[in-house]
Amino acid sequence: MNFKICEEVSALGIKVAFLIIHSIDNNHYDDSLKHKIDKFYTQFLKEYSTESLENDANIIGYRQLHKIIGVTDKSIVASPESLIKLLFKHKSLRPINFIVDTYNYIAIKNKISIGAHDLKHINDDVRLCFTKGDEQFIPLGKNKPQPINSGEYCYIDDKNEILCRLDCRQCDKTKTSSDTKDCLFIIQGHNDISLNLIKSTAVEIQEIFRPYTTSKKENILNIV
Repeated sequence: MNFKICEEVSALGIKVAFLIIHSIDNNHYDDSLKHKIDKFYTQFLKEYSTESLENDANIIGYRQLHKIIGVTDKSIVASPESLIKLLFKHKSLRPINFIVDTYNYIAIKNKISIGAHDLKHINDDVRLCFTKGDEQFIPLGKNKPQPINSGEYCYIDDKNEILCRLDCRQCDKTKTSSDTKDCLFIIQGHNDISLNLIKSTAVEIQEIFRPYTTSKKENILNIV
């Protein structure tokens, strides 16, 4: 599997880490990790407010990317901001599964966009390019394609199916489930997110999942 960012998208200052981890036990969810995540959310809610995030460079950077390419739909929000707003609204996040709950926690902590895709449902290579408008996108939780505008940066596989729209919405076909073993994590930054944060986030994901993997295969990390 190869990964590519088209030049016109790279010119926006977007940097991405593609991380593959094999043989994750997505049915194992350690109580100590759950406690660690819950404790972090409690502390996060004490330290931050929705107002303070309005001045956060990481959050603002994703908004600026959307503005640059002409995305005006206010419901299209980068995943870290969306997750943080959900956390403020509900005071916790609804448990989904080990993989999702864990990367959501890291995404909020580092205020960075992270997605996870079941590797077996990805068709060959993945590219981050501007859409032409003829791609297929079935959003998470839906069963019918949604129209896609041209000129949006999206993660697309070799079947011309969108895995993730912008840094916001994942598709349904590659969602993780209890059967997921091999997973592609996508960590995306922007001009105001350092390459070091992207790299350290990739390392953090590897470290947190290491005790719950059974494969001797090396993790694959590509930063482009």
